Amino acid sequence: MIRLALIPLDDRPVCRVLPAMVAAVAGATVATPPARLLPAGRRPGDPDGLADWLRATPAEAAVVALETLGHGGLIASRLHHDPVSRVLDRWAALRDVAGPVHGATVVQRTPDADDAGEEPGYWAMHGRALHAYSAALHRALEGADAAPRTDVPEELRQDFLRRRQRNHTLNQVALSLAAEGVLHTLVVGADDTALAAVGTAEWRWLRTWTGWLELNDRVLTHPGADEIGSVLVARALATASGHRPRVAVTCAEPDGLDRVARYEPVPVGAGVASQAAAAGAVLVDLADAEAVLVVHAPQSGDADWATAPPPDTDPAPAARTAALVRRLLAEGHTVALADCALGNGADPRLVADLAGDGSLARLAGFAGWNTAGNTAGSALATLVAHQVGRARGTLDEAAARRLLAHRLVDDHAYMSYARPRLRSERGTDPTRHDHIPEAEAPAVTARIADLLDERWRALRAVPGLRVAPGSVTLPWQRTYEIDFVLEEC
Repeated sequence: MIRLALIPLDDRPVCRVLPAMVAAVAGATVATPPARLLPAGRRPGDPDGLADWLRATPAEAAVVALETLGHGGLIASRLHHDPVSRVLDRWAALRDVAGPVHGATVVQRTPDADDAGEEPGYWAMHGRALHAYSAALHRALEGADAAPRTDVPEELRQDFLRRRQRNHTLNQVALSLAAEGVLHTLVVGADDTALAAVGTAEWRWLRTWTGWLELNDRVLTHPGADEIGSVLVARALATASGHRPRVAVTCAEPDGLDRVARYEPVPVGAGVASQAAAAGAVLVDLADAEAVLVVHAPQSGDADWATAPPPDTDPAPAARTAALVRRLLAEGHTVALADCALGNGADPRLVADLAGDGSLARLAGFAGWNTAGNTAGSALATLVAHQVGRARGTLDEAAARRLLAHRLVDDHAYMSYARPRLRSERGTDPTRHDHIPEAEAPAVTARIADLLDERWRALRAVPGLRVAPGSVTLPWQRTYEIDFVLEEC
């Protein structure tokens, strides 16, 4: 059995639990640090304790979020002032790992929201203005605009840019570690960005240096962050097994892969291609493929299941994607589905269409959460793990079924069904992260459980599994994400 060690971005389920669920599909296991060492919300983890854990944990390979090892977590990397030298001292533990290290780092985001839930405190007053300033700086760099003007105070602008400069310096060092061979693989994610943003400029500079250093086979740069742990677990499985799955990517919309999804700086097809390489897959034509990823193309407009839930979605693209999935399944292909139509949740029409005749339950993998990068990366990771397990004779069909059901409950039953209804009932502002007081949590999680059960019973997507009564929790005491347990029924 392949055993991997994982230092995740934080303790949220998509960062800590999903990679282990992906590995289980291939019959592998993932060890993670004890909860006391990991970050939780704005509370940083223990970088020194994590370094000791990494050195002491036996594994065939390690997957390491460099922000967690160096700063104590992704959010900690945005909030504290640790100097570059201190972070590099913590990264020294990477040299003591016996097996290959697959590392991940993230280009710091610039969210378009007056919300300081995961940012420095001044973001509550100046977040949107800093996002606009960031875009103006990028356009000025490219000669499209004059020198940017903003009402954000100079002290805050300088703090914003100094944090970014430190992050960019560390990302350059991460490239050096890949060039030196300390990192077997490095994924540079672009977290919650846009076509015009300082982060997009930084990300492109890193891509340029990757090419100059001739590291394109081992350093991958694409939109995403929270899914990278799962992607690199898949890559570690492919590397350890010596099997690189041949995957075809297809879309029902002729221009679908050329569309740019919200929160991302490149066409979804470019992101998928880089995600596939990062996950250890080889992209091929359909005729030569052993598995297929179907992409439900990004839709136009500002609808988003977290911040601007639509009353309905366009039925025509969903019907075309469903027809494509059915045809591929009928032809005997192994299929995973990446639902990139809208941000922060799956398309209810597509899910219902495929559930109606049992096609949904026949998928090898599904994802439709948060950004297109999060969705595509985790769907590809699942597909790679499925094919690695099949090639090794260790494919765990029960684990694959459980992961499929888990993503459908999370990405649709919660994100695009229960969460909009819950927030509407509570009257909360969906453009900001909410906080659920401890005293209110039991009533909120009970209501979520009722909504999940209501939708899951109607959907009948993966028979024989349900959300275990009393298992719904709010990992960060907010309604943006949940955790839950599935059980046989």
